[in-house]
Amino acid sequence: MNPYSILAMRRAFKLVKKRQEENIHKIPDLQERLLRLKKVREESVGNLELMKKTVENLEDKGFNVVFAKDGEEAIEVILKEVEGEELVVKSKSNVSKEIKLTERLESVGIDVVETDIGDRLLQLLKEEPSHPTAPAAHLSLEQIIKGLKERFNVELSSTDDVVRFLLKDIKKSIEVANVGITGANAISAEGSVLILHNEGNIFEILRRQRKWIILSGIDKLYPTLDDALNAVRIQTFFATGQVVPTFIEIVSGTSKTADIEKKLFEGVHDPKEVTLILLDNRRSYLINNGFKEMFYCISCGNCVIHCPAYNTFGNEYKGGRLALLSALYNGTSNLKLCLGCGKCKENCPLGLDIPGMIAKVRGGSEIYNLVYSHLKWLIRSVYLETLAFYMSLKKFS
Repeated sequence: MNPYSILAMRRAFKLVKKRQEENIHKIPDLQERLLRLKKVREESVGNLELMKKTVENLEDKGFNVVFAKDGEEAIEVILKEVEGEELVVKSKSNVSKEIKLTERLESVGIDVVETDIGDRLLQLLKEEPSHPTAPAAHLSLEQIIKGLKERFNVELSSTDDVVRFLLKDIKKSIEVANVGITGANAISAEGSVLILHNEGNIFEILRRQRKWIILSGIDKLYPTLDDALNAVRIQTFFATGQVVPTFIEIVSGTSKTADIEKKLFEGVHDPKEVTLILLDNRRSYLINNGFKEMFYCISCGNCVIHCPAYNTFGNEYKGGRLALLSALYNGTSNLKLCLGCGKCKENCPLGLDIPGMIAKVRGGSEIYNLVYSHLKWLIRSVYLETLAFYMSLKKFS
């Protein structure tokens, strides 16, 4: 991530922090909600009985539920589901990024179009995401306009121009695709899938696509719909500063009617088929070998927003829990850059001990690691502050 992107990302994160400060009084029972969520996560993650009950209820409601032990198995299932298709539309899904789904589908000739504005920007500009719910936070409007002009030779001058340009492209794909792929924010053991969004793209996928594929980790389960709703409300606040998102989709099976003689008829409107893939991908192993707490996470990204190392080094150090995940799964995050400051734990809605887990994984002398990380952070910080000062002078010159 270049220094200009890091500065743009800092500005975006500052806005989220400001919204959190402005809106926190609108959730007067926040602490009670957090305590309830922590207890539910402790009881739900790795709970095989809960998993069994969830699958039974989902299947009773018309979901085709498939377990995948790893990314390769999940991709094989998806390839069978999309056989014969040339195009699929996809919404924001961190699990799909985890298994590099888009790259695999495109390698066999299937075009994948992201329907989220931020993810579509990253896809077109070939950028890496900077936050789990705000993937393009590191791109300034100037960078976006320049990148789109270089690629498409279009003259854009405002946020409105950029959004309209991307929407035209996205809507065209939604209208012709037969298959939509999404993630899930939470899954209720009562047989419901919950998905949050602000743009309305999930609604479009549910309304238009004949087949819907949901890709979720096995750690997203909750015992009741009330518990799941509590989780997604907390995720919304800590991810964006909003009290509630624009949309919360609660889907409990395929469409059905009993309007004629009260006889049940399924498949009234699209999607006609819904497949839920529950991905393990080492989750069970890590849950049972000292990292269960890591999967209590609700993927709000607040740890990333407040991580001084990530706000200085960018993708060299993925930030908070994402740095830990990246190191465990891909070896692509330099954990020696962790400052051990505890900001991730302090700002995690569940108080997860991310610094402790990072220290366990990175190994070596903790004194050496802390001296190394602080020296690199200091040098880089001075450079970034100098660059920010120079840019401010240039702006007003």
